[in-house]
Amino acid sequence: MNILVTGAKGFVGRNLVSQLHNIESGKARNYPVSGTELKVFEYDVDSDPAELDVYCKNADFVFNLAGVNRPKDQSEFMKGNFGFASLLLETLKKQGNACPVMISSSTQAALDNPYGESKRAGENLLFEYAEETGARVLVYRFPNVFGKWCRPNYNSAVATFCNNIANDLPIQVNDPKVVMNLVYVDDVVDELIAALSGGEHREGNYCAVPVVHTITLGGIVDLLHSFKEMPGNLTVPDLGDPFTKKLYSTYLSYLPKEKFIYPVQMKTDDRGSFTEIIRTPDRGQFSVNISKPGVTKGQH
Repeated sequence: MNILVTGAKGFVGRNLVSQLHNIESGKARNYPVSGTELKVFEYDVDSDPAELDVYCKNADFVFNLAGVNRPKDQSEFMKGNFGFASLLLETLKKQGNACPVMISSSTQAALDNPYGESKRAGENLLFEYAEETGARVLVYRFPNVFGKWCRPNYNSAVATFCNNIANDLPIQVNDPKVVMNLVYVDDVVDELIAALSGGEHREGNYCAVPVVHTITLGGIVDLLHSFKEMPGNLTVPDLGDPFTKKLYSTYLSYLPKEKFIYPVQMKTDDRGSFTEIIRTPDRGQFSVNISKPGVTKGQH
């Protein structure tokens, strides 16, 4: 299966391409896709335009993740979101290729702002393309996506907060009561790969990631501050909570390497030493207990 990923160097594109290559190399085997028959075509803004013709001719599935989020001029929204989608679909038609096409849209497509209007125009273009060609199309209106490799100070508050808190930089929270609907990038990638074999989740005309987390902005910030304090109090987060686990994984991806090392206190006496490394309120502790020859400590 030949898979074309446009916007391959972007946040979602990079995560998707990475996992597709993991499948291709046999590192990821829990997907209903054969890695031995997988080939990934990566296309981005710096690619040779001639490559698009070749990829569109040979693609068996297209993930269109290319788009514009923060242009210098608002007119670039329509050019980057609608314009490229139009070029992509015209190229597929020129090559006579009616393979399935997925497009990355946004929940803001329901809003009347320049970004939402450009996303909605791209959606409508794809629906018209489906009627004209009979191709299977998948339109995903993603809410806020968070996870590793997301660019901070760009279009994700979670990425900005993770980066700034991990690097001792200030953050600004205008309204901590704002409620956010979030999807984790690994869940997005799992959904998109499932779509390759027809396993996408549909809600009417649209497709959706089935796992959505709802939390206030203040709740996110509180969790991130608690993560930062953990090396000092030797605790770990409650990884039994799915959102906490995903946010902690995201936070660690922004943590400088030198901060993965933190001091622990070794208590010594004539019997040996005791060093506590991790403590939890409900799961005990992890420690190193050294006893000198012939010494019994705590009936050990």
